[in-house]
Amino acid sequence: MIKKGLSLLLLLLAFDVAAGPDDEIAGLLTSQQAAWNRGDLDAYMQGYWHDPKLRFVSKGQFRYGWEEMLARYKAHYPDRTTQGELKFSQLDIRLLGKDVALVVGRWELARIKDKPSGAFTLLIEKLDDRWVITHDHSSD
Repeated sequence: MIKKGLSLLLLLLAFDVAAGPDDEIAGLLTSQQAAWNRGDLDAYMQGYWHDPKLRFVSKGQFRYGWEEMLARYKAHYPDRTTQGELKFSQLDIRLLGKDVALVVGRWELARIKDKPSGAFTLLIEKLDDRWVITHDHSSD
């Protein structure tokens, strides 16, 4: 009887600890925010699909490719002062299928001279058994 009870308890704990897609996606964004805030753009970019078809839309411009996106981030945010502290908020994660989600939220940079902010929409897909951003549309 004790062995059965212990097995049932372990099974319930396993279900409680197992992260669902929403948790995994939120974890991806939390990891990105932490990487940005320590000034590590290379780690920040690990949340994106490392592929030439990655799409980024900002200020009315369509850009493609992981390499181009990383180069633009490094050009626009060359140091910790320009990077500031990133904060994501108002996250709304909607699963569109087993391996695809739409995420809408707000971003804000706290810097010494200003505090730019805006909204974003992300298409996040599970590719090769991990969630990655395949499309990013950010606005001011």
